[in-house]
Amino acid sequence: MNNPECTPLSQAEELALMKAFPSWLSDQDETIARRIFEQLVFFLTIDRNTRRCICTSCMEGFFVDKAIRPEFFKRKHGQACECPNCGQRATLLSAGKYKNFNRLTSRQRAVQIKVCQDWLLVQAGWLSRSFDCDDLAGYVDFVPFRRYAFAPGQRVMWGRRTVSWLGEWGVDGPWTRMDRIKEPFQRQPYEKEASYLPMGAANIVKSSLRYCQYDQWFDAEYGGVPGSCDWELEPFRVAYLIQYLGEYTRRPQMEILVKLGYWKIVSDLVLRRKPHGDILDWSAVKAPDFFRLSKHDFRLFRARLCCFEDLKDFRLLQRRELVKDISEFSALRSGLGDAFLLVCKGARLAGVKLDRAVQYIRSFEEGTDVMAQIWVDYLEAASKLKYDLSRDDVRLPAELMDRHDKAAAAIGIIEDEKKVKRYLARRVKLEKQFAFSADGLSIVVPGGVQDIILEGRILKHCVGGYADLHVYGKATILFLRKDSAPRVPYVTIEINAENNCKNLRILQIRGYRNDRDGRVSPAKKHAAFLDKWMAWVHAGSPRDEEGRPTVIPQSNEEMRAS
Repeated sequence: MNNPECTPLSQAEELALMKAFPSWLSDQDETIARRIFEQLVFFLTIDRNTRRCICTSCMEGFFVDKAIRPEFFKRKHGQACECPNCGQRATLLSAGKYKNFNRLTSRQRAVQIKVCQDWLLVQAGWLSRSFDCDDLAGYVDFVPFRRYAFAPGQRVMWGRRTVSWLGEWGVDGPWTRMDRIKEPFQRQPYEKEASYLPMGAANIVKSSLRYCQYDQWFDAEYGGVPGSCDWELEPFRVAYLIQYLGEYTRRPQMEILVKLGYWKIVSDLVLRRKPHGDILDWSAVKAPDFFRLSKHDFRLFRARLCCFEDLKDFRLLQRRELVKDISEFSALRSGLGDAFLLVCKGARLAGVKLDRAVQYIRSFEEGTDVMAQIWVDYLEAASKLKYDLSRDDVRLPAELMDRHDKAAAAIGIIEDEKKVKRYLARRVKLEKQFAFSADGLSIVVPGGVQDIILEGRILKHCVGGYADLHVYGKATILFLRKDSAPRVPYVTIEINAENNCKNLRILQIRGYRNDRDGRVSPAKKHAAFLDKWMAWVHAGSPRDEEGRPTVIPQSNEEMRAS
């Protein structure tokens, strides 16, 4: 699904809207804006007992006497403190340490919300706070680079080009009409959402979009109400406000959905761009028509189900004629709880009627939750293995646990084969770099996942859990074997992953039961061999013409270092 298209405007309407956008921050907006930044208390030491301070929170300058606030004088530059004047938590900074205050300049994402007749105007941009020696309270500036206008059935977006030079950010060029409504900010890799500060959020309820229910949806999705935060804790941020308003202007049914508690449908629409047009009728005016149900079925759906996931399962089963109607569907649901969704999925995978699937799961003495999950896992494995699921003895086996285990084992073998193919190239490289023999011992590279798992089982330690990490190159596992018994697990080694061979070292070396039975550790018992092997590895793993390792002699200093 594409973003909402912008609606056409006459030149006169567009010009009037552009003039209606504010060119500066109001006093109320600036008060909110200042709270989003880290609060600072600058100080200058007058004498041993007096500091002159300026706080960015209360915007006032004052003197602090050591006799009155001794704890304040214990705080040093860069430490957390409380403003002696307003009590705000802040960072204490010595003004004398700054000749140039540019490094204290910071930016925050924000939107400014205003009302103009039937239009809700939103402009998005960057709030910046800067300092100089004349005003340590800080200058707050707002530079918008996106503008939006929303009204019932109408939406418009304008944008300006952003530029950056010599570390400074700004905007350039005229405002240009955009084709579709888009969020102004992009999410960074370390962020869950591209959130921003709303200035004037209360204006939404004063506009023609007062019933959009954005605050209720945001509260349900994220657990917060925009514009109603406790500013003493932290400034409040919102997300997807632009996308929500854009969708609401073309799908006003979002209001009734949130009111009825179906906010997840709205979340799918706004966050994931899934309108579920095959289940829902967005052109409908009344709720039953919207869900494509009769009035009777809608009342039944609301009374017994009241979950959109249930409705989706019902539609999927109904299309395949696996359930008669919503009355039967809701009756079968009773008593199964959370297992019902799994039973529905199993019925679709097996291609059996829902009532038969429910009867099958209830025939087991074990809990329905457990057996439903096992059945679904078995059916998914059976489908991958191309079992004939048209036969009842295959899709509804009496010995479900046994059939599940056999199918899982078969899938494991297939997946192991895929891992072996992926591992072949890595194995060749590892053998060239690490395979080594001397003094009746050898370093052996694992042949695959099963080799590492077998090593862990026989030696009774946890190396089996490293199998996948080794195959995908996130860990390197090697075996130390006796030449007299090359196939018998003896000692397991893990080395670090380094491109520079001189930085390679042993991270772990473990024998039977992690050597907890009082035996001499392999690191001590085979120290001479390990030193010889690591010296060879650090030298770049040299080999002769026949591919045999060329042993590197160690000097006395190297021996002592080892």
